[in-house]
Amino acid sequence: MKRGTKCLVTGATGFLGANLVHALVGEGWEVRAFGLAGSETRYIRDLPVQCIEGDVTNEADVDRAVKGVEVVFHLAGDTSWWKRNFVRQRRINVDGAVNVARACRAHGVRRLVHTATVDALGYNPDGLADETWRRYNYGGTGYNYADTKREGERLVREFNGGGLDVVVVYPGSMIGPYDFTLQYGRLFFDLRDGKVPGCPPGGVSFGHVAAVARAHIRAAQVGRPGEGYICAGVNVTYQELFQAIADCFNGSAPRLVFPRPIFVAYGYAMEALSSFTGKPPEVDPGMARYMSVNAYYDSSKAVRELGYEIVPLHAMVGDAFQWYRQNGFF
Repeated sequence: MKRGTKCLVTGATGFLGANLVHALVGEGWEVRAFGLAGSETRYIRDLPVQCIEGDVTNEADVDRAVKGVEVVFHLAGDTSWWKRNFVRQRRINVDGAVNVARACRAHGVRRLVHTATVDALGYNPDGLADETWRRYNYGGTGYNYADTKREGERLVREFNGGGLDVVVVYPGSMIGPYDFTLQYGRLFFDLRDGKVPGCPPGGVSFGHVAAVARAHIRAAQVGRPGEGYICAGVNVTYQELFQAIADCFNGSAPRLVFPRPIFVAYGYAMEALSSFTGKPPEVDPGMARYMSVNAYYDSSKAVRELGYEIVPLHAMVGDAFQWYRQNGFF
């Protein structure tokens, strides 16, 4: 795509969305930023972008947002693991994704870059999973986010062809700047203050959020239609992650690693407690099961075809910590 190409970013006010908007502006794209009414815009509103409000579950909002652009980056999604939000999560991650794809087809959009998640692929219990992995093993575990993102991606892929190129990006867990909702910031606080009694028993695959954003742009430019690209990279245990964060404070991660049955039981307890407090649980049973496996991924296809950069763990964590400090969170 040439400089000045007009694009839409759904979920532009989120963590990955803010990083993508900054990257697009830096490369000379004409950006229309789409987010929910009342969502935080302070980190993008001073950029030369058109900010519009709307909801991906509302067909009229989506139609208005898509009309007149050449490329759509569909990032909007609901990452909640609270059972109370599961119905809306399905509307956003499944119905909303279809609304965007349908509007792209109706308005002659040339390319749709759909943000899925590595979780939609399942995981390889014996090593690394790549884009060819065909064993989805989160089904029936209560991990609704993965279930809905998998279904949404499947339906969006059906729109590939007939003038619309669909390219899928599978981010792993992400860390870095513009985490203003403190997706991982809370963990920084808790490790600093000694409030983390132990570590989940599994492992995760991490990518630098800015590198994932740049890979989205390359997916729009050179990604092969109908293909998916894993953008994760650094495969670490949660204990290793916690230690990298604790290093920012010259501290130590907890030595205790919870056994899987105890961690899942903790998820049930937190879910029960949330029914009394009316607040989202720290972790629910589905998330506890997810965090009890080693969900590791191979990003070599994205490295090879999109120029995706795998950033070392401490560099990612350091960039996040610096952003938190510069923006008054620490």
